[in-house]
Amino acid sequence: MKNFKKIIALALAALMLLSFAGCHKKDEVAVTVGDVEFTSAYYMCALINADSEAKSKVYENLTEEEQQSGDIDYYSQKIDDKDYVEWVEDTAMDSLKTIAAYKTLCKENKVEVKEEDLSNAKMYASYYWSNYGYAAYFEPNGVSQDTYTKYMEDSYYSEAYFEHLYGAEGEKAVAEDEVKTKMYENFVIANLLTANYTSEMKDADKTALKDKFNAYATALQNGSRTFKDVYDEYNNVTEEEKDTATSEEESDTPKPKDEYASIIGAEDTGYDAEYYEAVKAMATGEVKVIELEEGAGLVLAVKQDIAADEYYLTTLDMTVRHLIKDDEFEKAVKTYAKDMKVDINKFAVKQFKVKKIIEPSYN
Repeated sequence: MKNFKKIIALALAALMLLSFAGCHKKDEVAVTVGDVEFTSAYYMCALINADSEAKSKVYENLTEEEQQSGDIDYYSQKIDDKDYVEWVEDTAMDSLKTIAAYKTLCKENKVEVKEEDLSNAKMYASYYWSNYGYAAYFEPNGVSQDTYTKYMEDSYYSEAYFEHLYGAEGEKAVAEDEVKTKMYENFVIANLLTANYTSEMKDADKTALKDKFNAYATALQNGSRTFKDVYDEYNNVTEEEKDTATSEEESDTPKPKDEYASIIGAEDTGYDAEYYEAVKAMATGEVKVIELEEGAGLVLAVKQDIAADEYYLTTLDMTVRHLIKDDEFEKAVKTYAKDMKVDINKFAVKQFKVKKIIEPSYN
């Protein structure tokens, strides 16, 4: 019976696509913002992404019982005081306006997206399409892999324009001293061993693990063992794996002085960790076993000095510039986008209904 339902669903999806193809031209322009044209399929791609974002917002605001019910009426919910469908449609259109603004600003300032970024966009699009089930989501809704790839490529215009303005050589470059200060305020580095408690673990297992971490900490403190020693032991690193790691060290790719150092950032830095404040409060070289919130597990941390390695100034440079200038940047682009002329081909757009977005069945 399940197989029969799948066949019927696929057949209906195919009929919808055939109907769409029969009434609308290939590469039909649905929305034009300034001089930037977006096809019907591109608009649908934006609508699908907005719908996915909306569902996530609704789900996060539900109680645990409602989340587990498996019967969520998303369309009856409100987001930011808007009806669900209205929010999705507005968000999709706003995303097109924003993309058009970035592309236009880049064109006006002769800024191009780096070839490396375009290559990454193609790689990520292909990976998500084939390995994350995006094909099963987008294709039944009339979005091809080429369109999705284009959508991914366009997402890099924002970074290109941001770097043009605020990068080290940008028109409004942030001073290096300000970048350093912001980095040291929001990031630390440490050697880390992490262990999460599982539901199968008994109290005795948790106690044994904690004793092991405390023993590691004592050995590190008295200098009888190095972090590499405890890392290899805890992770069961074999001699073969050690040899492989040694051969990889010959690469010309920039590396930190301490290969075991991990970046830990404050909230909303992209390197967030709940133990950031605990590690930041430690002295360089200090060793500490930190218990995670709600008894979720343990972290063994050895604090290192982020200012002693210029690798991090390079690695975190644009991340820190974003922390300093994102609000200013996004406000300016939003204002620019608001003043752009928008032409909507209602014949092309009206066919796309939020409630008719086809979602893949995993049963």
